[in-house]
Order: sequence, then C-alpha cells, then structure tokens
Amino acid sequence: MGVGTYERKQFVGGAPATTVTASLTDVAVTLDIDDASGWPDATDPFVAVVDRGLSTEEKILVGARTTVTLSSITRGYDDTNPVAHASGATIEHVIDASTIDQLNRAINLLSAKGHLLGFNGTNVTAVTPTAQADDTEDGYVVQVKNSEATGYEVSRPVHVTDSASTPDVAGVPRVWFDQNSGTVRTSDGTNWNFPASIPVFADTTARDAYFGTPTQAGVACVVGTGSAGIVQHWDGTSWVYQGIPRFADTTARDAHFTSPVTGDISYQTGAHTLTEYREDEWILVNQKITTSATAPASPHEGDIWLQPSS
Repeated sequence: MGVGTYERKQFVGGAPATTVTASLTDVAVTLDIDDASGWPDATDPFVAVVDRGLSTEEKILVGARTTVTLSSITRGYDDTNPVAHASGATIEHVIDASTIDQLNRAINLLSAKGHLLGFNGTNVTAVTPTAQADDTEDGYVVQVKNSEATGYEVSRPVHVTDSASTPDVAGVPRVWFDQNSGTVRTSDGTNWNFPASIPVFADTTARDAYFGTPTQAGVACVVGTGSAGIVQHWDGTSWVYQGIPRFADTTARDAHFTSPVTGDISYQTGAHTLTEYREDEWILVNQKITTSATAPASPHEGDIWLQPSS
C-alpha cells in the first residue's frame, strides 16, 4: 500500500510483543496471538510485524480484533511480502513506514506563506485560500467554501463589541451593540453610526421608484420632509398613511401628493383648511360654519357665517 493512499490507523503504547499460536500460511487473513493485553482494539486498523529482523519479516494491517483473534488482515503490508510463519513466531504492534511517509509528505506540502493543509477527496494537499475581492488588509479568518477549488476562502472578521462604553471606532467592519440605546451600530472607521430605521422620500413618486410593489406587509417609510412628513406603511395591498400631513398651501400639498388617491387627507396651515381627496378632486372637510343672527366675534379665514332670515 503506497504513501499516496491515506488511511487512519490506530496506535497504542505499551503493547507487549507476543507470539502467534498456530502456523500461518502466506494467504491467511485470520490469526490468534498468545496474549492481547494492551493491544489496539482495532477501532481503526493497526499494523503488526511478524518475525521482525528475520528473512520472513512481514508487516500486516489488522482490520479487527476479538480478544486474541486478529482478523480482516491485509498481508504483505508496508512494502513487505506475504510469507508463511511458524507457530510461536513473534508478533509485535508497530508503526509503519507508510504512516511516517504520509506525515512527512503532509508537513512538506506547506511550502509558501499562508498555505493550509486540505483534503481534496483523495489525498491531503496544500492550498492557498482565495481572498474575497474587497479584502486587501491583514487580519483574516479562513472559512470553508466548497465552490472554491481550494475549498477555502479568507475574509475579514466582523468584530462585535457588547458594551455600554464607546469602543474604539477604528477598523472596518466593526459592530457595536450599544447597551445604552439597545441598538446595533456600525463603524465607518471614523464614526459610530446609528442604524437608519426608516427611509425618507420627497414624494410618493420617489417612494414607488425605490420600493416598487413591496413583497411583504409592514414595510414603512416617511414621505415628505419637515412638518409635511408622514409615516406610511404597506398593509400588503396598499400604502396606509399614519397621521395628517401639514402644508403651507395647496401648491406644497400638490407637490407632495403627486398621485393622490381617494382618502388622502391634508391640512393647509395658511388657510386653516382640512382637505380630503375624493375620486378626482380635493374637497374641504369639517369647515367651520356658524349659524347666528349676529356675526361671530373672532372669525378665522375660511369660516362661514350663516345668518337665518327673520
């Protein structure tokens, strides 16, 4: 069995030499030994030598052991020849040249900085992990990646700090779980940034250009800026408004509601009017109408006074 075939073997210390209890032909694959005290249990195959130092010396690979019976034997192992052995021949548990050669070869495969030992499905090989395209600095971790020919890839580790105190901001990428705010913050190498929890758009056209048709309910955003900003969420079918946006006038309102739909509501602070979009136009909602014989004392712009006829 040559050095090119890698096989896990079992080795134990303190296995005393013993003898075979019956003569052994050159093709026998089972033999009994006189005493198996301290010998390997053959959890993995182990190597023994019969007639060490004699012209009949032969290495065998033992695949199983039950008390003093050795079985599933490979004869003429480790570049020796299968031969017959007499009853009483000495047998010893030993290390083999194939194992030593395999260890020597594996160590000497490492010939360049960064080499790792890998298994290609047949043999142990030396590999140089492939770096991700954006990794140009030291300080990598190696990860298994089956799609790579080497089986490995190197990437920069993400350093996570769980602390109430502000950690060192230098280094990318770095992640900090800020115990003070209960948020995960990331470093750009200069500042610790807060997560952007909700996107903001100037109008519904910009919103739709970004989201298209959301694929899940619960997506939220702000449409508009300043006092005109309103929170919207996608209920799975349409965008639902949260609160009533305020605008200085109808021009500002129309710039915000580029494609109004029935049910949209806005408040114009200049005219103190609440308007609702119904089908194809904006209409006034809840306008103040006073019915009295005398004019209201403190009217506001847009109020209506209805004076009953006497």
